[in-house]
Amino acid sequence: MKFSRTFVLILVMGLFSFGAYPAQVLSAEIKVATISLQDVLAQSTAGKSAQQELQAKVEEFQSKFSKEQEELEKTGADIEKKRSVWSREVQEEKERDYQMKMREFKLKTDDAQFELKQLEKKLMEPILKNLHDIIAEYGKKENYTMIFENTRKGLQSRTGLLYAADSIDISEEILKLLDARK
Repeated sequence: MKFSRTFVLILVMGLFSFGAYPAQVLSAEIKVATISLQDVLAQSTAGKSAQQELQAKVEEFQSKFSKEQEELEKTGADIEKKRSVWSREVQEEKERDYQMKMREFKLKTDDAQFELKQLEKKLMEPILKNLHDIIAEYGKKENYTMIFENTRKGLQSRTGLLYAADSIDISEEILKLLDARK
């Protein structure tokens, strides 16, 4: 019984002594903001330009591959229709040719996806570096302690930020600064 009273007394004293420390730390002003990088990139002149360039490349690839894809689909349908009338050797040869064409097509589309990712990286890296510099400069100038990324709100947040008041969002200010800096 004496041990538990002593333990409670030590615990209570510890809580009071620790309570003074955070009050001193918290007395310093903490200024926090959030920014939606996704919105800034989507609305900025540089981001829109990069997106248009990427979209043009996507459309180029789509037009390049659409005819070949249609031909492959037609060939696959023909094989299914005529399978029962072909001899086993003819059927195997047609399927082998079809599979080879499918693999070649997949390699081409994989190369195109890789090229698109490289183009996106090439276009976005300078914009993101510039954006990072702007955010850091803005944060120092406005005396922010922390600036959190807040692209998705609520429980679907990828950043771990579950809630932030709209009043601390600086996305518009950063967007203006990014568009002003070419």
